[in-house]
Amino acid sequence: MKFVIRAGGIGTRLWPFSRKNRPKQFHAMAGSTTMLQDAVARIAPIGHGEDVFVSTGEAMADLVRTQLPDLSAEHLLIEPALRNTGPAVGLECALLEARFPGCVVASLGSDHYIGKNEEFCRLLQAAEAAIESHPDYLFTLGVTPTRAETGYGYIRRGALLKTVRDVEIHAVDAFTEKPDIARAQEYVESGQYLWNSNMFVWKAETVLNLFARYEPEMYQILERIGQAVGSGREREVIAEAYPQLKAVAIDNAIIERAEKVATIESDIEWGDIGTWAALTDVLPTDEQGNLFSAQVVALDSQNTTVYAPSDKVVALIGMEDVVVVDTEDALLICKKDEAQRVRDVLETLEKSGESRYS
Repeated sequence: MKFVIRAGGIGTRLWPFSRKNRPKQFHAMAGSTTMLQDAVARIAPIGHGEDVFVSTGEAMADLVRTQLPDLSAEHLLIEPALRNTGPAVGLECALLEARFPGCVVASLGSDHYIGKNEEFCRLLQAAEAAIESHPDYLFTLGVTPTRAETGYGYIRRGALLKTVRDVEIHAVDAFTEKPDIARAQEYVESGQYLWNSNMFVWKAETVLNLFARYEPEMYQILERIGQAVGSGREREVIAEAYPQLKAVAIDNAIIERAEKVATIESDIEWGDIGTWAALTDVLPTDEQGNLFSAQVVALDSQNTTVYAPSDKVVALIGMEDVVVVDTEDALLICKKDEAQRVRDVLETLEKSGESRYS
């Protein structure tokens, strides 16, 4: 199995800590090493160096090289333009299928927290084993929900498809993207829904065949890229062809339209560190529910999250359910339940000509 760590996102909802020149996956958000380094380390027991690849944008390639010095140049898959996860996944499948015909790919994020690494690796191996009898299926890891969350996508689990190595694999009945709070509560209470972690295991050839079926124009471009592998013109063709791909999420382009999708319920202490409010899902808080990454004096304050320079004191008085993030050139203060709207701040800044803050 080949492992691709997707590290091309910008992480706009973690602004102002996450910026275009250094997105969140290149920060140590939940430990002493960066999230990208964590993503590679957690698959080390089953993913040897020759099987590990990283996909990222051209502007972030040097950051990857710095943080993963042992990654060979051939294993860094560079996107010449940021075109969302659809083209990124298409590129990795086109390149790996050309290099390793018939290969199985685990396409994984670089901005997740996973507390149970051993279990995570076991489930990836179970998915790989299931592909032997179901090569035309797409396998996704669905996470056991712990609350009604409106910021995640949901997977409705269907009939049992197969049991592999004591791991139950179910067909997927439907996907729902970010429901309202009432519907999310219904999903959690039903026991039939899982959070969509956007971590997948599949045959590269299967994904390319689905591009051919559902996105034929994109497939023609990916086919041209695949044919260039080994010709000496690979980089040139990618640079010319990749920006022509439609900007679309892999969920919308392929996964939600595919007829054969399966899910594995994953109890792996997963957290999508996508917003400031989500940090308390994966990091310990004090008795008042506060999470501080700074010198903080908190008086009568509860459920607050503070990120600030270590040489600055932050004082809170009577605060509850707020986020405070202080950087050299920007300060964010918001209610926790409004943390999803941080990207709106960036859009406003860019429209007003202040893109230097993004």
